[in-house]
Amino acid sequence: MPSASKRSNRSWTARWRDKDGKTVQLAGFPNEKAALDYAKNQEFYVRQGKRTNPSDMRITLDEFCREVWRPTLDVRKSTREDYQRALRSHILPKFGSMPIGEIKKHNLQSWAVELKNDKGLSPRTVEKLLNLLAAILKVAVENEYLYKNPFNGWNRGKANKLNKVTPLTKDQVEAITRNLAAQYRIMVWIGYWTGMRPSEILGLTWEQLDFEDGKIVVDRQISRDINQIHEKSGLKTQSSEREVPFPKILQGLIREHVHLFGLGPAGLIMKNRVGGVLRYKDAARLFRFAARPIGLKNGEGMHQLRHTFVSTCITLGISIKEIQAYVGHASITETMDTYGHLFPDSLSKANNQLDLYAEEQEQYVSLDVIAGGSSNLASRGK
Repeated sequence: MPSASKRSNRSWTARWRDKDGKTVQLAGFPNEKAALDYAKNQEFYVRQGKRTNPSDMRITLDEFCREVWRPTLDVRKSTREDYQRALRSHILPKFGSMPIGEIKKHNLQSWAVELKNDKGLSPRTVEKLLNLLAAILKVAVENEYLYKNPFNGWNRGKANKLNKVTPLTKDQVEAITRNLAAQYRIMVWIGYWTGMRPSEILGLTWEQLDFEDGKIVVDRQISRDINQIHEKSGLKTQSSEREVPFPKILQGLIREHVHLFGLGPAGLIMKNRVGGVLRYKDAARLFRFAARPIGLKNGEGMHQLRHTFVSTCITLGISIKEIQAYVGHASITETMDTYGHLFPDSLSKANNQLDLYAEEQEQYVSLDVIAGGSSNLASRGK
């Protein structure tokens, strides 16, 4: 039976039995009611087969991450490193020493405000940090270190992008290439003509190029691990594996590039100045430096070439479904969320198309169908 007893220091101790029938106790309650209510709750959890040992309940977030969450984290190495940076920089300094059972919703909400207003982080960054902590606490619930995730019931919404993507003009792309050393210019044109992600461009090999059928098989990307060339786990998502157009103009540019500079390790189209692997960090730095004179903003880099490719496809009338396949998005929703603003005004376009259809089919409706009169205003354009 749950019980409560008074200690010599005037605090109260809660007692209950665990699933093995052993007595468990926890001290420090201010009064008998608080201690007894806690003990009753623990026995309720015991009947549900949940943990109630105080040492489990008092585990700090830092300890839980090291002992439980991190060893079971099954993600690619680059993602793991991103998580570790987020933990070190923001999450553990705030909550690392707190027992996970003491992290309440109001703590999380005030932290979100602090990150945005005091730390000056973007809404998207704040969203990612909250999502990571929510995922960690979800694992705590699944492993019975928590009874309830404090994120439950908090409708955080989804952060809006600060800026809509802005494509580059052909003149801007040409200006960037002129500011690059000749051996690096091809990475700009590959991005411009294919919409491939920067890591896919840097991981592109000769064997992926199909000159006969005019396509590039995108099935690998450069690794951020200096001990390997391509990511062992493959591409970002399953939908990222795809075929993209390989127009004649790009075929000629790549042939010329390889003739002048040769191939890199493992048949890579790109290589660094000493013939080794050109890594993402170095390529991004080269691009930003070359793009600085055209006024590219902070945060805008090689991905602008991907946006420019999509803009070109839209201008040429290529369907959104085809664009989705070319850029490797998992859904049309993702494509529209990112590039929907680049499409022309659909309402005015629909009106024009309907009017044109009516003219071609000579199907203007006479008002006498409605009013029983003899006028035909529609046919007279009034």
